[in-house]
Amino acid sequence: MTLANVADPPTLGGRIVLVPRGGERGERIAEHVRTLGGEAVLVPLIEQLPPHDSATLHAAIARVNAGHYGWVAVTSVHGADALISGGALPGRARIAAVGPATAERLEAAGFDVDLIPAEFTGARLAERLAAERAGGAGGAAGDPDPADRVLLPLSDLADQTVENGLREAGFEPERVTAYRTVPVAALRADAELRPRLGAVVVFSSSGARALAGRFAPLPPGALVAAIGEPTARELARLGIPAAVVAAEHTAAGTVLALAEHCARLSSGPTAFTETPNREGTDA
Repeated sequence: MTLANVADPPTLGGRIVLVPRGGERGERIAEHVRTLGGEAVLVPLIEQLPPHDSATLHAAIARVNAGHYGWVAVTSVHGADALISGGALPGRARIAAVGPATAERLEAAGFDVDLIPAEFTGARLAERLAAERAGGAGGAAGDPDPADRVLLPLSDLADQTVENGLREAGFEPERVTAYRTVPVAALRADAELRPRLGAVVVFSSSGARALAGRFAPLPPGALVAAIGEPTARELARLGIPAAVVAAEHTAAGTVLALAEHCARLSSGPTAFTETPNREGTDA
């Protein structure tokens, strides 16, 4: 890589970038895309709905308010929203948030966030909680202790990464479905948009599956940026390899990683290029 390549500013070079979210969050990502020289097209690919039966979630929130849990580990903004709308009260358990967006939503509702991992993934969240317990946050191994009880308000599609990590560390995790993740129905406009796409940012494994269902195969030259390694793995399984995997597992970090990759590609034949990363790490 030449010094000139290193100094190249990140830019999307006018590419049309599919942003798979709508609403306020989608608009924030779109503005970031535009700031970095891209044209954002907002196409929500998945949506979050309440559980088919909310009784289990409401019962868990009642236990939070009664002081039953030592921790509530929140792995998404949607999990935070479910707690808040369900009536969870601040100060009744310690709060672990997977990343800054989740923490911001909780803090806006009056919750104190006690822990955010340095790397914004479910696996790292479990590791940080394990370190807290080892440092004296929980009871001795094998002893029942309310401090060891952890509520996990998750999507119905979430894997067992966090709960397995917590159980191995001696916690007593309790998983509850806080929301359902479902694909958004395809639109007639999809067929017109697909050949125009220059890039896509993908923020979850469920988003990867929805992308494949609506837009695969992507047009030649379209670049895909994954928020983390699990998402990249799912994209690879679906035959849509990620050109880049974000080092910072946030929406903004994913857009920036894509722009940096585009800048390297546009800097000429001596530019550094990345091999599609088929590993994965987001929650």
